[in-house]
Amino acid sequence: MESEELYSGFGWRVSMDCSPLPDGRIKKAVRVGRCDTVSIIAFKSPKTIILLREFRPFYGEHIWQLPTGRVNKETDQAAAAQRELQEETGLRAETISYYTSYYHSETFDSGNHIYIATGLVSDPLPPDHDEMMEAHETDFNEAIEKVLSSPHIHGPSACALLRYAYDHTEIAAK
Repeated sequence: MESEELYSGFGWRVSMDCSPLPDGRIKKAVRVGRCDTVSIIAFKSPKTIILLREFRPFYGEHIWQLPTGRVNKETDQAAAAQRELQEETGLRAETISYYTSYYHSETFDSGNHIYIATGLVSDPLPPDHDEMMEAHETDFNEAIEKVLSSPHIHGPSACALLRYAYDHTEIAAK
């Protein structure tokens, strides 16, 4: 694959990339990249998770989402998931395990890695100075409804919750 960097700064990179198709033609596209992110489905009990209500200043309103953040302070995704959980909820997981990953698109080079957290205990880290959120214990099905009814749906949270519901029909059964 050929790549020409067009821009790099503030944690973002933009490039013009060329890559061959199986029939020999070349696909050329602008690709945008940034560090990967983690989202955490934190179980307080078998059917109750921690959901955040966060004010998003560029939307001018609150949205519902899972604890989510960038993998930019450490290289280990599980460590980033634990840190984000502690910063955003004040809780630490005794067990935090990788669940699945998804990628936004071929031209947006960034993945979101989903972790499952259990055995939650109080162990807060200082929150980021530019975030305003509150943590709520929420029934799993209610969490799906809240995320999907937010005025601006948080894609990583929707994807994580719906995938978990798909794989664990016993928890998502009404």
